[in-house]
Amino acid sequence: MDYTSEFTMNEVDNSTRDSGVSSECVMDYTSEFTTYEIFKTRESLMQWAREAGKRNGFVIVTIRSDLGGKSMKPRVTLGCERGGRFKEKKTKVNKGAKKRCGTGTKKCGCPFTLKGEKLASGNGWMLKVVCGVHNHASTEYSEGRSYAGRLSEQETSLLIDLSKSLVRPKEILSTLKQRDELNATTIRTIYNARQRQRVKEKAGRSQMQQLLCKLNEHDYVEWHRSCPMSGNVLDLFWAHPVSLELLRAFPTILMMDCTYKTNRYHYPLLEVVGITSTDITFSVAFVFLDSEKEDNYIWALSRLRGVMVECAMPNVIVTDLDLPLMRAVEVVFPTARHLLCKWHINKNVLSKCKNLFESKEKWDRFIMKWNVLVTSPTESDYKRELAVLQSEFSMYTEVMEYVINTWLNPLKDRFVSAWTDMIMHFGNVTSNRAEGAHSKLKRELGLSQGNFEGSFENIHSLIELQHIDIKTSFDKCSTVVQHNFKSSEFKYLRGVVSIFALEKVSSQSKLAASIGVDALACGCVIRRTHGLPCAHEIAEYKRDCRPIPLESLDPHWMKLDLLPPSSIQDSMDVNEFPELKLLHQYFLEANKDNRLMLRKRVRELVAPYTTTLVEPGIKSRLRGQLKEKIDMSSRRDPYAFELRSPSVDSHSPSFTGDTMDVPQNFTHKKTERTKEKVYRTLTVKGILYIDAFPVGLRPFIQQVKDVCHDGHCGFRAVADLVGLGENGYLQVRNDLLTELSSYSAHYGELYGTTDRVRELAQILSFFDEGRAPFDRWMTMPDMGHLIASCYKVVLFHLSATQCLTFLPLRSAPVPLPTRRHIAIGFMNDCHCVEVFLRPGYPVPPVASDWIRCHTPAAQGWDSLYTSCISRFKSLVSSDQI
Repeated sequence: MDYTSEFTMNEVDNSTRDSGVSSECVMDYTSEFTTYEIFKTRESLMQWAREAGKRNGFVIVTIRSDLGGKSMKPRVTLGCERGGRFKEKKTKVNKGAKKRCGTGTKKCGCPFTLKGEKLASGNGWMLKVVCGVHNHASTEYSEGRSYAGRLSEQETSLLIDLSKSLVRPKEILSTLKQRDELNATTIRTIYNARQRQRVKEKAGRSQMQQLLCKLNEHDYVEWHRSCPMSGNVLDLFWAHPVSLELLRAFPTILMMDCTYKTNRYHYPLLEVVGITSTDITFSVAFVFLDSEKEDNYIWALSRLRGVMVECAMPNVIVTDLDLPLMRAVEVVFPTARHLLCKWHINKNVLSKCKNLFESKEKWDRFIMKWNVLVTSPTESDYKRELAVLQSEFSMYTEVMEYVINTWLNPLKDRFVSAWTDMIMHFGNVTSNRAEGAHSKLKRELGLSQGNFEGSFENIHSLIELQHIDIKTSFDKCSTVVQHNFKSSEFKYLRGVVSIFALEKVSSQSKLAASIGVDALACGCVIRRTHGLPCAHEIAEYKRDCRPIPLESLDPHWMKLDLLPPSSIQDSMDVNEFPELKLLHQYFLEANKDNRLMLRKRVRELVAPYTTTLVEPGIKSRLRGQLKEKIDMSSRRDPYAFELRSPSVDSHSPSFTGDTMDVPQNFTHKKTERTKEKVYRTLTVKGILYIDAFPVGLRPFIQQVKDVCHDGHCGFRAVADLVGLGENGYLQVRNDLLTELSSYSAHYGELYGTTDRVRELAQILSFFDEGRAPFDRWMTMPDMGHLIASCYKVVLFHLSATQCLTFLPLRSAPVPLPTRRHIAIGFMNDCHCVEVFLRPGYPVPPVASDWIRCHTPAAQGWDSLYTSCISRFKSLVSSDQI
């Protein structure tokens, strides 16, 4: 380009003045924008001007547009995006207030102007250059220009489609760049466009209204319950219609497990999964729970049972050792056999027992014997292996007491092969399928701060793909004949049963040659656990020169479609609605309030966008509260056996995370810093926590876990120990307040005066998330009775001056496997921590108020701990009891 004449320089001098752009940058681009082309439409004219600007390093924008009138022709005025000047808004601000940091303007008064007019004949548009001068240099890169990065209609449409397919923003941007080399869009533009689309889709609806509309749109079965006062959702259940078809077709076995860190509300997500005849896991239902209490689980499983209309109940349910869930399963599915996940049990044994062995060789020997015991094929084998284990490791009393009292005696029929191999579980004795489903979901979620609506979009997409895989596997089993199944013995099975079942039968067929028809040598395990012909049966068929009959396989393996069994299908009549008459009768007999409530519920059912349901509250940091970094990761927290520093030998005590493993003979030695990874640096303050407990009790303290120092520490410790998580301390306050008010007369008798009841109610009635004042701290021993009775736990309160045991006041004693023990420590008269005790620990004396005021139903709790209390008194001096 040539520099303009002196006349032109004077003409634009006013434009460059006070713009921060030197007049030496003025250049004339008239020839680049001059054209004699007749454009058919205004849009084509504007597109040509913008493309010309892009080629020369400028962004052309519309300054004004006029559609014309009676005496005016349609016209459009175009200019440079840096034209004009910044005009500060006139707002009332304090004098001397500083302007916002990091702000500025790209306006520099550029005089460049183009004018487009419609021809008088009305057959086209002409473009004229009014001023071809730019008073600033061109830019080589246009990615920083917001106007240049705008998305076209086609690009916006593509972005919406990719977003619905759960494509991440950076991948959407990469796709747009590949389609158009001159595309100047930035990642911020992608985020903004996605947000605008979400706002447009919601159309003013709340998050819960939008969620219920989407569930209704895709024909999900949805249930929820909410707080009657605030309307906040407490528990939320949904199930895909195709998932319910799969459940009716394959109801034999279900696996259940909770996962965490999937939403911003910190709600656990209970996922129920099943298994098809082709050995593919399918998701049955998803339930967001307010808490992991027995009541929540019973509600969730009752909703699940409610959708199993005219359907066979599950024969087997697999979970981990989640006591509230186990009790809920017994209540809702009393006829189902309940198995415990072997994997979780083995990891619990690892975390509890490994540090009690002095060498790796001893531990390896023990775990080998343990696995032999767990996999014992018969009860006689189990008894023999148990005797061997007890004899060989008799000197490890804590280990043997733990595995026998915690697992073998009360629960052996739920995980030992001698009992589990007697039921048909199709080879599923762990909850790994549910864990795998969690893993897939979290890969899609990415972060743990999404809402319910965002979680639904990810879950729905995964389920749709899951159903495609299942249908594909059905078709493959029906149409594809694998070459290794062409022999005559599979004559009646090909194309009728699943390929997975054929592979199992084929493996048994290979064993038949060595086992023969001896049923004792065969064991017939696969017949009992899978419903498939075992080796000795196949040997008999071969001896008689007969193919394997179809009747020898369980019907589960012949199911290659989504249709329910014919008997169920014939009995299901969805066209009748006899309940409608009952509903109408109820409406006529109801009072005014009940009629309004019924109308509201029906309206929400048929028109979800009218719901008044509110999403759960998100706790925000208040002034004075300690800053805590929000954990955005959806990755699960490590198990206890994983909380181990690699720099420490696997058989020596280790310090991990917030948890401290305390050796029996504790001495702190200064060691060199290593470059190996650790979870958190141990502080001297943390090490000295052990000194706050009686000397005789220290050898039995395995771990001490610190909580936040904010005046809520006692409630935080209780919340974490009962399964609510440390941040559930306000829920603990509310639970204890409800317990106190519900049984105020009983507690008035226990404390000796109603004034003390009112004082405790005042202490508990502090629900601010900031630092709690001194007069709102947890007080012991009075609140120990509230905690034990409210959560039905045995509470140990440990400190240097007083150690007590608190027992439930009203509930009956329960067996050891279902009994819960928690311990909290009181440090320096000002702070509470969580304490974890080793197996075989002594028990402090029972609080005297419990002996005086417990109900007849609670009789017998204290006698369970008589010997442990005597042991405690022999170890700890009387002035600390």
